[in-house]
Amino acid sequence: MRVNRTLLFVIVVLLSGVSGNGFSQGPAPMDRQATSALHPPLLPQARIRAASDQLIGFNLISNTPPVPDVEMHDEAGQLLSFERFQGKLVLFNLWATWCPPCIREMPALNALQAQYKQQGFLVIPVASGRQGEEEPAEFLRKLGLQELTTYYDPDSQFARIFGIDTLPSTFLIDRDGNMRGGALGMLDWGSAEARALIEAFLNEQES
Repeated sequence: MRVNRTLLFVIVVLLSGVSGNGFSQGPAPMDRQATSALHPPLLPQARIRAASDQLIGFNLISNTPPVPDVEMHDEAGQLLSFERFQGKLVLFNLWATWCPPCIREMPALNALQAQYKQQGFLVIPVASGRQGEEEPAEFLRKLGLQELTTYYDPDSQFARIFGIDTLPSTFLIDRDGNMRGGALGMLDWGSAEARALIEAFLNEQES
């Protein structure tokens, strides 16, 4: 394990505080130009904050630290770090074969990978710590989740660095390798709100 410094970050919920738009229906509809002036397009950061507020259980990370320089194993037993995935928007999911909430999330994560992989998005499931009787990669194949390639962190190094004991735990890492947000526990990754969040991050990094 290579960790150059202690990873300290605070996960915060950013409340938009936005209520209704306050406009009553007038005698005549506003033209498109006037409507655009009253509701200008949101900047990328504002779109991300708005999308994260809508996805229950997801929290933005306040100081966007770099992902820790920890090595994991691929299916062949080769060591690699997250540097391998730099340039991609990564949804990093800690899971285990014995964890029912982890397994319930997997089909939705598989669908996200299928939908957004052509836009530079990757789901990286990492089997953390002790596993069940079945080998994780074979376990996913048995479930028909062909889009997902699992990796291995048998010593739970990521969980120790983050100071968490919850599975599943999921973090969103931007193309520069910075941690932008996450969720402790199961989250509805199959929802329209989850897709809106992924799209907001993809659009930020394409603009």
